[in-house]
Amino acid sequence: MKAYIIAIATFLTFSFGFSQTFKTEHGKSFKKESEKDIYNIVFPSPYGFMTLHHLDNVMMDNIKAMVLTKYDQTFQAIDSKTFNLPKLGLRASDLRRVIETDDQLLFLSTVMDKKSKLHQLNAQVYTQADNSVSDNTIIASFDIEGYSKSGFFNIATSPDQSKIAIVANLPFEKKSNEKVKIWVYDTSLNLLWNQSETLNYSSERAYNEEVFVDNTGKVSMVKVTDEYKKTRKSEILNFNGNSVETIEFSSDGFMPMSTELIDVNGKSMLTGFYWNGKKAIIKINEKEGQDNDGAYLYDLNLNKLIGIHQWSSTINSEDLKSLAIVDTKVIGDEIYVFGEKQLTDSAFRKSGNSMSTELDYFYTYGSSIIVNMDTKGTLKGFTPLFKEMKLKNHQKEIGSFTALNLENGIRVLSNYNDRSSLNSFYTDNNITYLKPKVRLTDHSIPTTPNILPKTVVPVKNYGIVYYITKLGDQYWLNKMTW
Repeated sequence: MKAYIIAIATFLTFSFGFSQTFKTEHGKSFKKESEKDIYNIVFPSPYGFMTLHHLDNVMMDNIKAMVLTKYDQTFQAIDSKTFNLPKLGLRASDLRRVIETDDQLLFLSTVMDKKSKLHQLNAQVYTQADNSVSDNTIIASFDIEGYSKSGFFNIATSPDQSKIAIVANLPFEKKSNEKVKIWVYDTSLNLLWNQSETLNYSSERAYNEEVFVDNTGKVSMVKVTDEYKKTRKSEILNFNGNSVETIEFSSDGFMPMSTELIDVNGKSMLTGFYWNGKKAIIKINEKEGQDNDGAYLYDLNLNKLIGIHQWSSTINSEDLKSLAIVDTKVIGDEIYVFGEKQLTDSAFRKSGNSMSTELDYFYTYGSSIIVNMDTKGTLKGFTPLFKEMKLKNHQKEIGSFTALNLENGIRVLSNYNDRSSLNSFYTDNNITYLKPKVRLTDHSIPTTPNILPKTVVPVKNYGIVYYITKLGDQYWLNKMTW
């Protein structure tokens, strides 16, 4: 009898150990000071978190404030810090990147000034332990003659967040070749190496380039020429501080359209979506979007395409166009690439029977897909996600989705199927998700708000996820636990 009871207890533990209930609690509602205010959550921990909020970059502002607020696990604000991005002359810097380490936030911002004849990239470091912000450090700069020929900066961080690469495309010069300057730093802002190169491409006012840096500090640039022609070509330029190596990336039947660098068990690889080049390419400003024909995996160490996979007939791929890489995850020997159609359009706002000088912006998110490959590039499968979602102006903050690896499965949080939805993929470990409920007034019916997918952050090694929700003009801080 005793053995029988033990067997039953073991069976029950085994059976119910694969099911979890995800529940959410939230704090008091708040309203933004401006529609252009952007909120994110940083430093998630079992004991609380911080929010970072600031106005989206706007040209008219000569003061750009960053506001950090610390909350405990009951959503009570217990500390705050406000500081301004640095100026050059009368111009305030534009925020370009916030890099989060264990105890610090690195604020990277750019600014140019005609009078000073400089275009520079600034770094300020916020330290959580003492709630302090460092003085500004100029970590990259070059000379300019005016705003019409100001050049630009590209910023990349390594997959393990240990390296920062800055590539400056110097100002356009007629009848000359493209010139670049490169700086690579660690997250303590120690300069690891720098390099100046004149490339074998004509100088232009703009380029189609993506910059990546791997965990060792090697910088790669994926450069596209003849972007809207059948002669479109992609090349990889590798920089190491001393020289530049150019490698053919595209080939017959393979035109990479979106690219991300991932670390696969210590190996640097590129993955994303490609076009087969068999028909004229659709320009990005057309409503249909650019063609995509499948997914790929490229080994940067071998300089070899190790996986190229055309959409299968089992999925409806007609609307898988202009796919942006929302996320990539390497879990053991499995690679998951999350792609989503993303398009932006604009039109002058109507005011009665006349046209306003202000613009309305229209955003398309979806269709979307998950591509599952193994680390050798073999396709494991395509999983369609969501159909199209169209949003206008600042409603874009509820668009797209966030993917997390939780409880031995891929969990996707979005507003596609319904407000604040959680969908599971690649798992037998089913979960029960109790959606957040809020009241707009004391006497209103509890309602599920929309989730802001870009605010979702998990606590490492704990069953906690923080995120922000909204309904109308009200917002809530949330904690999901299981």
